[in-house]
Amino acid sequence: MKYIVYIAILTFLASCSTNKPYHITENRENSKLQEAKPYILLISLDGYRWDYTKKYQPKFLSHFKKTGASVKSLRPSFPTKTFPNHLSLATGRYPMKHGIVGNSFYAPTMREDYSLKNKKAVTDPRFYTAKPIWVLAEEQSLLSATYFWPGSEAKIDGVLPSYYLTYKHDTPHDERINTILEWFKLPPKKRPHLATLYFSDVDSAGHKYGPDSKEVKLAIEKVDQSIEKLSNELEKLKLPINIIIVSDHGMAKVDPAKFEIIADNELKEEIELSYKVVGSGPLVQFYKNDQPQISPSSLLERINEKAEHFKCYSKNKTPKKLNFRGSDRIGDFACIANKDWSIGLSKGHLPKGNHGWSQFDGMDMHAILYAKGPLFKNSFEQETINNIDLFPLLAKTLGLKVDVEIDGDLKNSIKLLK
Repeated sequence: MKYIVYIAILTFLASCSTNKPYHITENRENSKLQEAKPYILLISLDGYRWDYTKKYQPKFLSHFKKTGASVKSLRPSFPTKTFPNHLSLATGRYPMKHGIVGNSFYAPTMREDYSLKNKKAVTDPRFYTAKPIWVLAEEQSLLSATYFWPGSEAKIDGVLPSYYLTYKHDTPHDERINTILEWFKLPPKKRPHLATLYFSDVDSAGHKYGPDSKEVKLAIEKVDQSIEKLSNELEKLKLPINIIIVSDHGMAKVDPAKFEIIADNELKEEIELSYKVVGSGPLVQFYKNDQPQISPSSLLERINEKAEHFKCYSKNKTPKKLNFRGSDRIGDFACIANKDWSIGLSKGHLPKGNHGWSQFDGMDMHAILYAKGPLFKNSFEQETINNIDLFPLLAKTLGLKVDVEIDGDLKNSIKLLK
């Protein structure tokens, strides 16, 4: 009887040990050389505008920024949307190079739609055309773990992180924190040296209530308290962990009166017969079908004739500084709204806050980069850098060889290091 009870207990414990909230890629260990490397925890606060810390004075983030290393602002890539910029942060490439040219787009060569809400597309590695930092790490026998980082559920270059999760929007903060702590408590051979964490609260509040709302302030306070709790628990582990806090883009107030309809009803009917139209707000893209009744150049000309607060460009003639040209996933032509204006084929519901505009029209789209730990300077701030400059910094801190082409430049971000 005792033997049966003993076996039952062992079976129960074994089932508990494998019942993890995250996926584990089998047969992964840090090499002996990599075990001695530093640890990086990369935290993303979606939609956290560059000036929110000064504006709302969150206790922990204010102290973290003041005592650590930071940049005045982090300039995002165009379009200033969530998925393109998380991939630019992770790959050091502009969206036209890493393949994710919007939260939604059409890939003509694949004849497939991509959308952040489309699980099949998000996990399809064919959409991703640049190497993320977690893949670079795994290829060099250094373990990685990702908590909801966009793109990390796809087997890019045949590689998944050692530990990763399927996205679940309403996962409680404490559950996220506990998983990060669990990862860093693993034995050295199994412990990730790169871990990422994602919070969407600030972005969600910004869209629903606007960047100047009390709800954004409350969302910032919530993530601030969670990161403080996590930081305090990490300190107890006595590991050389460096924490880097970034955001993907900022947020601007939306004025409902500043909306321009792209085409009248007659032209709209022609468009819908010949084009797949993706997006609204700051950017609208047009993808011709196999036999369009009106050519892209003719349609572009007709739309631009009446445009007042936006301009449309053929796919290879968008403003050079945007680095948004040359990819077949960019529409045959794209209409880009002026600062503070929104556009679409029809008006519909408008959020109170939005992003997606040019990163060069003011600073509302700019993001943050704060860092603190054994590798980073104390009480140091430098000028604005591009978010593509994070990838070479991550590779440098982790001692990884960058064997791929990137757009970012280490010389722009290395000043943050001691």
